[in-house]
Amino acid sequence: MQTIQDRVTLLLGKNRTIFFCDGCLTLKMGAFPREVQDALVVIGRGDRFQVATGQCSECLQAKPVIRALAA
Repeated sequence: MQTIQDRVTLLLGKNRTIFFCDGCLTLKMGAFPREVQDALVVIGRGDRFQVATGQCSECLQAKPVIRALAA
């Protein structure tokens, strides 16, 4: 069974050019907000993702967002 961290990583990897806020990731995944937030803290520390303050591509709100970088 995949962990929430694995599911978030896969979703971001499939949508490399799209910035997501944690709220929109939560809705897309049908997960609990805290689960997604905890997963983002872990994967945001790596060098495969960009975490920044910007505009979410889904809700168009200015807030902290994350996206996968090209491999």
